[in-house]
Amino acid sequence: MHAVSAQLSWTHYGLLIEIDGEDKRSFYQNKTIINSWSVRELRKQIKRQLYENTPNKEIQAVFQTKLPRVKPKEVFKETYDLQFIELHSDQNEKELENKILDNFEKFLHELGEDFSILGRQVPLKIDGETHSIDLVLYHRGIPCIVLLDLKIGKLDSRDIGQMNKYIGYYRRYKQYAHEQDTIGLIICREAGREEVIYALDGLEEKIFIARYKIKLPSEAKIKKALKTP
Repeated sequence: MHAVSAQLSWTHYGLLIEIDGEDKRSFYQNKTIINSWSVRELRKQIKRQLYENTPNKEIQAVFQTKLPRVKPKEVFKETYDLQFIELHSDQNEKELENKILDNFEKFLHELGEDFSILGRQVPLKIDGETHSIDLVLYHRGIPCIVLLDLKIGKLDSRDIGQMNKYIGYYRRYKQYAHEQDTIGLIICREAGREEVIYALDGLEEKIFIARYKIKLPSEAKIKKALKTP
């Protein structure tokens, strides 16, 4: 095993010692330090066989002192599991945003590593009109600003046009020289395949579209809500 790190507890090392193979053990040690994993999280990742399910190129990157930049397409998913949120069909995007923020630690975990929040309902003014961006995030690995738009229903091509406008504003006025270009992420309940293909034509590296899964209320809760005056 590599030299003992002050960033890890003896309980961490108790788990690491049980791992067979130096490379595998070093992988989990480095991942724990990089991501500040608790003992519980380390145990969970070992049980999930993270090492066995990680491509060799990514494993080698973990052994480097300085991690390489991450490509945006490696960061964003096609579907986000938000089943820690229960949402009724008649609720709006503001309520979805509130529920996400109430469970923000779980939401960030689902987004993936290296995300942090910069702001909520962030205003920007274009042609004298004030617009609001649902969430402004930052990803250290790319590194870049990520503008997040939440859609309660089906994606509309106008949503993509609006996001492209916000990205253009941020790229001109809000990002630093050392950062990669601002990226847009639209998370919606439903998106037509052809709608996405044609609306994104030429924008695939700037805007990412993803669907979300949420927890629906039980049949008993729905019936009770219908009976409530």
